[in-house]
Amino acid sequence: HAIFNPLGNLVITGSKDCTIRFWDLLSGVCVKSFSQPIGEISSIDVNKSGQNILSSSKDSSNRLWDLRAGKCMQRFRGHQNTSRNFIRSVFGPMDALVMGGSEDGRVCIWDTESGDLLQRLGGHIGAVFQTKWNDANSLLASCSDDGTIKTWCYR
Repeated sequence: HAIFNPLGNLVITGSKDCTIRFWDLLSGVCVKSFSQPIGEISSIDVNKSGQNILSSSKDSSNRLWDLRAGKCMQRFRGHQNTSRNFIRSVFGPMDALVMGGSEDGRVCIWDTESGDLLQRLGGHIGAVFQTKWNDANSLLASCSDDGTIKTWCYR
């Protein structure tokens, strides 16, 4: 998985070797990496300020990383993400929430600061692979292995 940082000068990647890397866009050089026993990374997201990264791993956890310190600040649990699927999580409204899928067909919503699982939304039959937050409409979209897309109004 690869994303750009908010400034657009770095490409951030999460990989099968359990490492998050930061690549300088101009030189192509890896300028920083986080390599801890976190499980194969299935997705990454960066918050609006560019100071934190959210990683989803195949050890059924999501982690919030402080980019300056290079340390995990929070761990989010309560969903299923094993070696069979690529389950992704994203930052939600104002970066105060983390939203992600689960292999059990649910969408999970966590509080970014406390790490508490706030809600589990049902509605899909298959694994929920991806969630995406839309600020303009206060909507969460999710897609599933069952071939459906759901939208959720979250205010």
